[in-house]
Amino acid sequence: MKIENIFNELNLSENAKAELKEYMTNRFKFETEIPDKIEDEPFIEPWKNVIDLAKIKGIEKAFNEKVPHGNEDIKLKNPELIKVEIYNSVAGNIPVIYANNEDDFYELVTKIVHKGKVMPGLKKTGACFAFGINNKFVILSNKPYSNVPAERLGLEEEQWKNFSVIIRREHECTHYFTKRFLGSSQNNLHDELIADFAGIYCAAGSFHADWFLIGMGIEEKTGDISKGRFPVYTSKLSDESKEALRKIMIKVAKNVEKWSNKPETKKMSRNERILFLCKNSLAELYYL
Repeated sequence: MKIENIFNELNLSENAKAELKEYMTNRFKFETEIPDKIEDEPFIEPWKNVIDLAKIKGIEKAFNEKVPHGNEDIKLKNPELIKVEIYNSVAGNIPVIYANNEDDFYELVTKIVHKGKVMPGLKKTGACFAFGINNKFVILSNKPYSNVPAERLGLEEEQWKNFSVIIRREHECTHYFTKRFLGSSQNNLHDELIADFAGIYCAAGSFHADWFLIGMGIEEKTGDISKGRFPVYTSKLSDESKEALRKIMIKVAKNVEKWSNKPETKKMSRNERILFLCKNSLAELYYL
């Protein structure tokens, strides 16, 4: 069994084995057939009305008149930098709001998603997926993804900002896809790898393992777990399990990068690539 081979390779204690066996269990379910054409959900039509009204009255008035937002009006600093589209995502059509002014991003998330309530930690986030029963939409900033500066990746700042928007959009939509069609979306490194893969591949044309690892704070030589996203997804694990998982994810990410550059992978559709990564557990990707 592949997971047992990993445990033996890393010489883990029985406690760490039990923790990681539970953590690395593949939670995705594949009983539901995913249609070739995904029908629009009912909330799409009202968002089309928002977009149409914005063309006539401007985006700020359209939001205030058509989108529930609590008691106070939405006030934007740079409404001309706000864009709304119905995006054809891996999970079907979804409304996406792009806010290129950071303050406008916080304003929209606070007023539209939280109905005026200021949420702690909002300044650290760059994307918000509002997942209501009757309404779903994504709000994106163009802040550097995972708060990684462009120079860490050897990129120009403007290019990395543009990439960051795409990565966030695909990341959030991939979580929506797994929740909608595969019955699971968790704070787990398997989920995060798949979502980051979708974003990085869409932005750059292939998966860059170092972008993922740097964002997590677990790159091989200079990783600083305290500065990355890794602790968010491993908070319940022991230190031994965390260190083992760090090693596992480094190898997995590098394997996925090699796989992403294979000709047969390039020929796959966006959905096929994502489903492949969902069907293969972290243990299977470790030996990919």
